[in-house]
Amino acid sequence: MILLAVILILVSILYQDFRYREIWWFTPPLLLIGGLIYNWETLNWQHFLFNFLFISVVISFLVVYVRIRFKSSNLFKDYFGLGDVLVLLAITPLFGFPFFIYFFTCSTIISLIGYLLFSLFKAQKSIPYAGYISLCTIAFLLLVQYKITPFIYPV
Repeated sequence: MILLAVILILVSILYQDFRYREIWWFTPPLLLIGGLIYNWETLNWQHFLFNFLFISVVISFLVVYVRIRFKSSNLFKDYFGLGDVLVLLAITPLFGFPFFIYFFTCSTIISLIGYLLFSLFKAQKSIPYAGYISLCTIAFLLLVQYKITPFIYPV
């Protein structure tokens, strides 16, 4: 039942990000709570912390890069949505640390490919990253539900 709730939240984020290019403020906290409840019995708090720190480090490097490269002081205004970061942080309890690195990399590549494919049909100004991450997370959850592990490391 909780899996269905998590998937519905992810579908909501997917729809909002593709339709409006923003997400409601309460969906990432709901997703985080849903992810914690979904994995409560098997949750490795050390992996959860490492996932959180990994996203924090990646975003910190992104902030530094944007400041140096584009002379802009506000990453979230012009280049990357705050909702994107919040969704990334909210999905951290769903993954073990090694798997999260793979998931983050693959879902980012899928996001770029999806953006390029959709850009062929309709010009887009920005990438709905939280939407693509939600779509990849739904796929992951369904694969795990049917006992299919897409990577070497267990969930």
